[in-house]
Formats: sequence, structure tokens, C-alpha cells
Amino acid sequence: MATISSAGIGSGLDVNSIVTQLVALEKQPLKALESKATVVQAQISAFAEIQSQFSALSDVTTRIADSTAWAARSASSSNTSAATISVTSAAAATSFTLDVDVLAKKQSTSSPATITTGAYVGAGTLTFRLGTWTGATTDAGADNTALAAAEASATSALTADNTAAAALTALAVGTPTVNNYAVAYNAWTAAIAANDHVTPALQTVESDALATLNSEYALLAPADQASVDALPEVIAAAATDASTLKGTAIAARSSFTAASGSSDVTVSVEATDTVATLAAKINAASAGVVATAFNDGTYDRLLLSAKDTGKAAGFKVTATDTVANGGGVLTSGDNLSRLAYDPSSGAFGMASSGIPASYGGDALARINVLAVTSGSNTLDSNIPGVTINLVATTTPTTQVTLSVSEDVTLAVKNVSDFVTAYNTLSASLADLTKYDAATKTASLFQGDSAMLGLQSVLRSMLGSTSTGSSVYSRLSDVGVQLQRDGSLTLNTTKLSAAANNGTELQKMFTTNNSNTLTNGFGIKFRDLARGVLATGGSVVNKATALQNALTRNAAEQTKVNDRAASFEARLRKQYSALDVRMAGLTALNAYVAQQVTTWNKSTA
Repeated sequence: MATISSAGIGSGLDVNSIVTQLVALEKQPLKALESKATVVQAQISAFAEIQSQFSALSDVTTRIADSTAWAARSASSSNTSAATISVTSAAAATSFTLDVDVLAKKQSTSSPATITTGAYVGAGTLTFRLGTWTGATTDAGADNTALAAAEASATSALTADNTAAAALTALAVGTPTVNNYAVAYNAWTAAIAANDHVTPALQTVESDALATLNSEYALLAPADQASVDALPEVIAAAATDASTLKGTAIAARSSFTAASGSSDVTVSVEATDTVATLAAKINAASAGVVATAFNDGTYDRLLLSAKDTGKAAGFKVTATDTVANGGGVLTSGDNLSRLAYDPSSGAFGMASSGIPASYGGDALARINVLAVTSGSNTLDSNIPGVTINLVATTTPTTQVTLSVSEDVTLAVKNVSDFVTAYNTLSASLADLTKYDAATKTASLFQGDSAMLGLQSVLRSMLGSTSTGSSVYSRLSDVGVQLQRDGSLTLNTTKLSAAANNGTELQKMFTTNNSNTLTNGFGIKFRDLARGVLATGGSVVNKATALQNALTRNAAEQTKVNDRAASFEARLRKQYSALDVRMAGLTALNAYVAQQVTTWNKSTA
């Protein structure tokens, strides 16, 4: 049969209240443990700030312990509209003059105005090759015009030469001598036509033909010689002009030298390509050439320009017809030849007379009168650490003076950063170890030997010296002064003087004597910060000790709680047993009382 029980029901005692109060007494040590845990947790949080501030000091001093962190340079140009300058720490303090004679430029040209708007350009391939054009002036458009004129003059002279040959043929009246002269003359004009004035063998053929002609002339009868002499302008002058002008036309052609390591880039041109679609294909081919579709209102033109400036970034374009249209490289006609650029092969396509064009050119300048050349308008390899950007050409009256000087801003910043990092750490250490007499309150680490030790080491290091290479040995020499509260202040007058004293300020922070007592202050504080933050260092050891204390405290609280729980369970068991015993005694007492009452009644 189930029963309902409640603590104290048998004894009549307030068992729950009694047990609760007894357990509370058992847990009394928890208050001290919890209070201690709160303090330790606060210490851990505060010490994490100390670690962070030591880390910040380490970062600053690691940077300023390196001499490259002090080598700041500034640069200026007397004429920024002509040239600008930028420098790195590798630049030496100096000044020099700059004259800009020629700016680097890109090769550019365009197709003739023969492609009607929206028309197709032809079918075949365009082959692009990068390289250098030589044997030409700086004006590609003028060269194209001169080339066309020279070729036209040579053609005209050769036409006149052919007329002279016809006139000589007319002299032949059946006289063998005259016929022989006519044959010799025709052979001489043929030799002239074939001679490219470059190949020695062809020059010899022409000279021999002329000698034969002179021999045959000597054999002519006086009357025939008179007839021949009546044609001097046609025979002698025209023939000589033909020879000379053909040589001039060939000499007018520029020569192209492919860039070392470059290769042909071929763009396929379909029969349905317009200038716009072709320009897109060329740009996608990455041929070192930028193509633009241009319309002048009536005609579409293809504009080409080199991707980069400089002579070596020039380009040649060869047009090849499809097999369906006859095949072969095109040098004339209303087809893809209009888009070729190869003045070494003649005045056609983009090298035609009247086409605006320019060759790629190198920048020409003079630094302290010494000539320099660059494929771009940036000079970055002439003076270590110095980059010059050319903007415009100069005249003797607009010559540029470029100056490089030491920049003390970085040196001042380095010292200021050190003072800031030190003061932040010093203030935290002082705040965590002080005792407030007014409120009679101790800080979290008041009297803590580890924290006091860190303060002592820091202050001792401030008062040390750096010896060896700098004229300065103490921080106070350069305006870094220790105050009574342990903080540092900057004497700007002293610091400014030190910062402008060459590299003396830098050396006081960066000198490495391999001696912890006399090293530069950047190295000293860097090594100190690294040491206390390293495994086994005082900061790490202190942080570990605090964490261990918190862990032990948690374990002690667990023990107290476990002991209290066991104590409570034992009490409740005992009181339950008491309830049972008291309930039995109460029942017996009632029974006895009942029996006594019954007995009394029966004896009355």
C-alpha cells in the first residue's frame, strides 16, 4: 500500500528549514572562493591587456630596430608640367638637372578612305609582327608620301626610257651597225630596269651593258651618230634618271627588324567582316596592337596603334589573300591590301601617300647633360631608387631641377610611436599596482612581485645607454624624457634637432653591439618585449599562473558543492529515519493512553 511522507511529519520538526540552514553553513567557504575567483578573473582580463600592450611595444620596436624603417626620402620637381619624380628609401639625397628633348610615342597609322560605311573589308589573313623600323625619318606620313613620289618618278622615267628605245628602233634602216646599237641600247635599259642598286651582280650587268652600248656607238656612221645624238634627253638623261630614281625609291623604303623573341600573330578575316568586327578580332588576338574602328562620315577606317611606346614596340602588318581570290601576299588592289602596313615592300595600304602615320619613338632626355634613352616616358633605371615620369619636352629656359632629400617625418614618427607604446604599457602597470590611500583600496596587482618586476626592468632600460656609432647615447639626449609618474614626454626642440642630424637618431635606436646593455634602444626594447612574451617569459608565466589559480578555485568550489550535497543527503536520510521512529513512538503512546483509559473505566 502506497504511503505519502513528508520530512518532519513524524517528528513535527521543520526539517527542510533545518537542513537548508545546515547545508548553507556547509557551503560557507564558497563565498570566499567565489570572491577570489572574481578577483582572479579580473586579474586575467587586466593581464591580457598587459600582454596586448607588450605585443604593441614589440611591434613598434621591431620596426624601428630595422634601419630601413628610418630611410625616408622626399623628392621635388621645379617644373611638374615637364617631369615628376618619386623615390624610395634607396635614393641618395641629391639634386640634378633634366632636359626632355623627345617624349616616347607609339606607332600609329590608318587605312585609306576606300571602305564605304558598313562594307566588308575582304577575306584572308592579316599577320602582325612587333619590331623596329629603321632607315626612316621621324614622320611616317611624310616618308609614305616620299616613297610614293619616288616610285612614281622611277616609273615615269622608265616609261621615258622605253620611248627612247622605240626611237632607236626607228633608226634601224637595215644597217647592221645601227641595229647592233639598238640591240645594245635595249640591253642596257633592261639592265637598268632590273638593277636594284643593292645586288653587286646586277650593278655589274648594267655597267657591262653600258660599255657595250658605248662600243656600238663608236661604230655608228657619223650620220647615225648625229641621229642618236639628237635624242640625248630621251636616251641619256631619261635612262640615267630611271636608274637613279629607282634607286632612290628603293632607298626611301624603311626596313623592319623583328623584335627578339617575338612571333607572328595571325588574324583570320572572313568575307563578312566589317572594320568594326575586324577591330574586335585584332584586339582579342593580343598582337601588341590596338585596333579602333573609325568612321569619317563617309568611309570606315581601321586605326592601328602600338600597345606600348618606343621604337622596339613598332609593328608591321602583312595582308594575305585567300586562295579563292588568288592567294598570295597583297601589295595593291581594293582588297585586304588596304589594311597592310609594310613600307619596306612599297607605298600601298596603310603606307600609302597622304595617310596620317607616325613611327614609334623612344624618349630622349639628358640628366646632368648626360643623354639617356627610354622606350617609355618613365625613367626608372638610371638613378637607384629614383623614378622620373616625363610629361612634356623642355627648352633651355624650362629645364627641370629634380631634388631628393632626407625626410625627417618618419624619424619623428618612429620615436613618437615608441613613446606612445611605452606610455600605454607604463600607465597600465602603474594603475594595476597602485594603492589608493584615500579610499584605502588596493589595485588588482598591488604588491605583486611579477608586475613590480616588469616596471623595474622597463624603467631601468629607459635609463640605460646606447653606445658605439651615434653621437647620442641616452634617450634624454634626443628629447625623450622620463617623468616622475613613469611616463615619457617629448622635447620637440631636441627631437627635431636630432632628427635633422643625419642618421645619428636612427643609429641610437638601431645600433647592434650584440650587448643587451649597450645595444640601440629599438633593439633593447624589442628583445625585452619578445622575451617576456615568449614561452617561459615572465608575462606568459604570470598569465599561466593566474589561469591555474582560476582552475584550482573552480575545483575547490566543486569540492565544497559536492561535500554540501553529500551532507544534505545524509541529513535528510537521518531525519527520515527519525520521522519513522517518532511516528512509531507516537502510535505506541496513543495505544498505551487508550489502554490506560480503558482500564480506568473498567475499575471504576
